[in-house]
Amino acid sequence: MKAKLWSLVVVLCISLLGFSVGIKAEAAKKMTMPSTETKILSQDELETKKEEIAKQIKYFDENGDEIHPYTLEELKNMIKLTPDQPQEPTDTEDHPFKLAHKTYTSTNFHFAYNVYLGKGVYGDAFKDPKTILVTPKGTAKPFNINVKYDKNGAPGSQAQKVSLPGGWVGEMHMNFSVKKGKKYRIQFDNPKSGKTTIYIKETVLWYN
Repeated sequence: MKAKLWSLVVVLCISLLGFSVGIKAEAAKKMTMPSTETKILSQDELETKKEEIAKQIKYFDENGDEIHPYTLEELKNMIKLTPDQPQEPTDTEDHPFKLAHKTYTSTNFHFAYNVYLGKGVYGDAFKDPKTILVTPKGTAKPFNINVKYDKNGAPGSQAQKVSLPGGWVGEMHMNFSVKKGKKYRIQFDNPKSGKTTIYIKETVLWYN
């Protein structure tokens, strides 16, 4: 009788152990499954995401009026989401703009209000800025890029403003359409001034 009782106890323990292992394995499986936010997007999903972002990009002229210097397709081509990028980091040395223009590279900065590209409080003055490559750190938050006329070594009035949305990971290669032959200062501006901090991993500006 005791032998049968012990046999039942052993069988019950083994069953409980197997059940416990099964629960842990299932839990581990669920933990390792990618969430909807981190899953790798398909090409169609990437194109849809790019279009969603491109529709939120706004350009403004020196009077503050919204302008449309680029088509939706051109704006989409300026966006490179992380899953859409090659495995190796892109080398700006090989970019066609690099061959014909000067570049200014700034890495790893952040701002709660605004900051100018370059050294000092007002940054540097750049002649004929053509395009800027911006790579936010992590998921981008909304921010503006203000192109201001250089006036006696300080920022003057606005020449152009680009408003960029948040909620994406990757880089944007934004083009400027400003008057040629003039110097400008590039300001990064936080639309939620002081309420959040914007983190930028790298910025490369092409100019003459």
